[in-house]
This record gives sequence, structure tokens and C-alpha cells, in this order.
Amino acid sequence: MKYFLSGLLICIAFSSSGQSVSSINFKYLYNPQSEIQMIIRPVSVRDSFKVLYHIKSTLTGQFLIQWSRNESYNQRQGGVFVSNDTVHLVNQEAEGFLMAIKPDKPWLLVAKLTHTESGKSWIFSHQIEKHYPVNGYLEKNGKKVWDNYISSSSTYKVWGSGSGRTLHFSYYKENFPTPSPPFASKELKMDRFLFPDSIFKIEPGSTMGPFSKEGLYLAQEDTVSSEGFSFLVKKEPYPKYNKLADLKGPLLFVTTQEENDAIGQAGEDKAKFDKVILEITGDKERARVFMRNYFKRVETANQLFTSFKEGWKTDKGMIYVVFGLPDEVQLSGQQESWTYKSFGLQFFFNKTGSVYAPDHYVLIRDKQYTQMWYQTIDLWRKSRF
Repeated sequence: MKYFLSGLLICIAFSSSGQSVSSINFKYLYNPQSEIQMIIRPVSVRDSFKVLYHIKSTLTGQFLIQWSRNESYNQRQGGVFVSNDTVHLVNQEAEGFLMAIKPDKPWLLVAKLTHTESGKSWIFSHQIEKHYPVNGYLEKNGKKVWDNYISSSSTYKVWGSGSGRTLHFSYYKENFPTPSPPFASKELKMDRFLFPDSIFKIEPGSTMGPFSKEGLYLAQEDTVSSEGFSFLVKKEPYPKYNKLADLKGPLLFVTTQEENDAIGQAGEDKAKFDKVILEITGDKERARVFMRNYFKRVETANQLFTSFKEGWKTDKGMIYVVFGLPDEVQLSGQQESWTYKSFGLQFFFNKTGSVYAPDHYVLIRDKQYTQMWYQTIDLWRKSRF
């Protein structure tokens, strides 16, 4: 099999340390204070994948990227060498791409990033597979958009697979449910096919926005295929919230139904809203600490996990908001595990992607989480986070 980077043919044997991807602690993927972040996004282009990547770092200087192909997450030896690439950060960011032939079976693209000045290294990976391939992207002011959400007040240029085919857009109102708690007997699964509220067409290279409607937008060149790309349109300042009416949903995790109804009835009346929060926390200072810390978690969850719905509404987002950054994150095939040592908990998420969100994960629910969930909610209500 052949691989290309900037048009150059490269395919030679690769050897590295014996550490498997499944043995690495990927906690830094979800740490907003991490020194480096990397997004790997394969975009389908005819019979190949154009693997786009974006690096953002608090470090300056340059990074060496060592790309390799592994057959699985458990493979202990380095797989087939793909390329070595040196990138220079501009305003602490860099982006690029490489090409890969579409696989007959899934394989793992692994990127080892090394900061050349400090010698620090990080591993990032993405499974290359045929299921629900993304075949387009957005640009804003000539730069690719890497978030899964965009601003309703901005304009964007839309691109497809490069075939020049018309893009068919489906629009869905944002009415996706809040996740059930981790101890629930089952979770409502997202349908593989949703009925759009409206449809329209756009030619690739055209401009979209500003948007009059918030919600989920799906672009496809072929509406009967599983290929496409989606994004969530939200009003600024998302991923933050600045209206009281927007706080009702995320607070559902730590309030009773009666309290949450009272928050909804308060609307934009701050005095009524504050009264409910004060009744929950019992003290003005605790109320301020509670609101500040809780909605910082909500904002981070929106940044990290927004897909076809707001980040806090996803299973990963729910666990992140309530329990915070995991102590350990491990990847293994179609499953991801989060470990919280201080809580004595481990959560497992299974990948259940769709054309709307290829990398969507669903929590494996279990009654064993019941006691610790309520104990943690009680700590939130006492403002001990």
C-alpha cells in the first residue's frame, strides 16, 4: 500500500518503542491546560483519505511529527512508517495533511509529536475506516474550521470532496435529549437516520451564513450514502452561556426536577434564579463558587465534546461536568475508558458513530455508579468543588 505526504511517495519499514497505544494514558486529550492539542481529521477524497491535522501548543518553536500505521491499538511494535514531518508553529498553531488509501479493514494512524527544543513527546491517533467517512469541511477567513460548532453570526466557505458535486444540506432543529445518569437501566440511542426540518443545496466553494436558525446541519454529495459532514450552529458566546435561560439544561445534573422547573420558570429574572441557587447551596459565597466552577466545566465539555448536540449533553460531557478530568484515559479499538482514582470509578464508552457524528461515544451504564453519583452531586450542591 502507498502513502503520500505533500505528493511524495513514502513507504518503508518503521520501528519504535514497544509501547502500545492502548497502554498510554491519554488524559492530556481532555486537559484544557495541556501544552499541546492535536486534531486528526480524515476527509474522504474519491478513493483516498486526505488526513488533515491541526496542532495548537503553548510551546514555541518546531515539532517533529513521526507518522506510522498500526494494525491495532494493542500492537506493541511500531507499524509501517508513513512519514517524518517538521512543522513550525505560527502564532502557536500549525496545520497540514497527508494522503492515505481507503482501507479494506480499519487501521490506526499514529502521530508522535516531539518538541525539538524540550524533547517532550506526545502520541495522538485516529482510526482510519470506511464507516461514515467525512467528505468535506468549512473554512473561515481562509482557515479550516476545526471545531464541531460554528457561530450563527459568522460566514463560512463550504467545501466537499473535490468532485465538484452539489452539496445537499439537511437542517435539524436542536431538540436532542439530555443523557440519562450513568446508573440508568438504558440510554436512548440516536436514530441512524433523522428526518430533516428543511433541505437546501449549495455549490462547493460557496459562502454560508450568517445563519438564522441554530441547530444541526448535515452536508452530503449523495443523500443515500453514509458520507457527509455536519456541524452545530450556535449563537455566541457558545461554548459559554451568558443567558439565564440557557443554564437550566446543564443544571439538570445537580438539581431536583422541582428545582430545575423553578429555574426554567425564572427565565431571565435574575432575582428568581438566584433565589433557587441560594436555596440549593445555602450560602451566597458557596452559590458564587458553585456557579463559577460548574459552568467552567460545562464550557470545557462544550469545547471538547460538541458533536450533533451540545457537548454537555453527550455522555462524555455529562461525566466530565460531574466528575471532572479523568486521572487515566485509555483507548482500545472501539472503546474508551476513563478512570477516577479518588472516586474509585471507571467508566467505559463504546463508539457508536453515525453520518451525523462519526466519533460519537455512548456510556456503558451500570447500577454500580448510583451511590457515587449521588454523593458527588451532593458535593456540588455544597459547593465543595
